[in-house]
This record gives sequence, structure tokens and C-alpha cells, in this order.
Amino acid sequence: MSLHYTLRDAERWAAFSKDYNPIHFDAVEAKHLGMEDVCVHGMRAMLDVKSALSRALQKHTLSTGGLLFSCRLREPVACEKPYHLALSETQSEGVQQVTGKLRHAQTQALSMSSKLSESKPLALSPITQANTVRGEALSTLYRQFQTVESQNAPLWSFFDAVLFRQLVNAPETLETVQSIIPGHKATSLCDVFRLARVVQTHHETCFSPLLLEDADPDSASEPLHYSVLPTLVMGEKEAGLVLVTGIEAWRANQPLISVSATLKTGPLAD
Repeated sequence: MSLHYTLRDAERWAAFSKDYNPIHFDAVEAKHLGMEDVCVHGMRAMLDVKSALSRALQKHTLSTGGLLFSCRLREPVACEKPYHLALSETQSEGVQQVTGKLRHAQTQALSMSSKLSESKPLALSPITQANTVRGEALSTLYRQFQTVESQNAPLWSFFDAVLFRQLVNAPETLETVQSIIPGHKATSLCDVFRLARVVQTHHETCFSPLLLEDADPDSASEPLHYSVLPTLVMGEKEAGLVLVTGIEAWRANQPLISVSATLKTGPLAD
């Protein structure tokens, strides 16, 4: 599967996610932050990987009550460069797994290694504060998502994108962000993206097999309840930090999906 990303792809994802990290739009700033050139958001490139893995897994009869997607983002996915996504399928003790590797088509550098496999049913963590994306707001996000992802995306991929958006813009991250960079006018993780180089290194999503079906307006019109998990911060800001963030969602008291993202920052000055 051949893939190619442009500045327009980055713009559409930023409009949806509110992630205006300059490494995706400004070549000078990207090089200043240690990049060779502008790159598309890792979450945007991941959409194509999720859809391809989901289509491959849908061909099989699934025997478990849960699914697990994991992705390691190894190298930035550059704009205006050719990429190739290769899939492989395995089965071990009746458990299906599909893996995907996204490589630069010319250099063969590995940008993403990912897998989607059967897993145990999702169990939510104790909920300390519940939030809701109401039906009308979710429908609006679905229409915006359609401009980002042109093909029929699975429902879990849409929810994953929505929850990542909520996570990096959540008020619950304010205390964490202010403790990292006091004195800066940062109110969310998205603000940190503008202050220093921030890259995502890992992404993990656990979800119900019911979400393998294609997203549609009806499935995106019911309220979605979610809870933001505490952010784990590791490292020293002078050398760079690792942030592990998480969010979980449910409907009618039924667990639907949980998302965990690991972000790595460059040095953060006071």
C-alpha cells in the first residue's frame, strides 16, 4: 500500500485535533527543533495504518472479547515523500494478529511498526471525574473527521482520534503542564507543542470488537462519556521529559475504548 502526505493533510488534522505543532507547518522551525523538514502528524499517518489493519482483521472470525492496537512511532513521516505500508498476518493458539510496517519507499527507513490483535475484554480504571462529548458535538467532530480520513474508517479509529483530541486539550492536563513549565502561558498539552519539540513515540488502544464496523453518522451521534487518567511524567525538563497520558470512554456503562499515548519533549527552559 503506497502512501503520500502533504501539508494539506497536516492542516486538516490540525483543524480537527487543534494540534498546531510548528514542526508540521514551518520548515525553519522544524529544523530549529531538530527535524530535517516538516512532517505530517503521527496521528494522521496512523489513521491509514489503523484502517488497513482493521480491514485485514475483519476477514477473520474473532474469538476474544477485546482488541488491542499498538504502534511505535520510530521516525517522523515527512511530507511530500513516498511511503509504503506492508502488512502480515499471523495466528497463535487461535488468536489473530495483523502487523504493519510503514517505511520510507526510497530509503526503507522504518517510521511506524504497529499491530492489531485479539486481546482480553477492556476493563476501565476507577472513574474519578466523568466528562461527556454530547451527541451534537460528536456529530460535528465526525464531519470534520471525514475531511481528514477520506476512506471508510472503522468506528474505533474515529473514537481513538476524538479521545486523543480530548486528551491533549483536556483541562485535566493543566496542572501537569503548569508544573512542568511554570510561568509559560500553557493550558494544555497542545500549548506545550508550540514551546518545544514534542513527538509521540508510542500509542496503544484497547477497544471492543463491536467498534471494528465502519464509522457512520448514527454511531457518531450518541453521547460519549470519558475520563482522563493522571499523566505520568518522567525525566528532567533540562534534558527532555516523557509524558504518558491516558483516557477511557464508555456508553451506557459499557466499556468501549481506552487510549494511552507516550510523548517525548525536547529540553524545556524555565
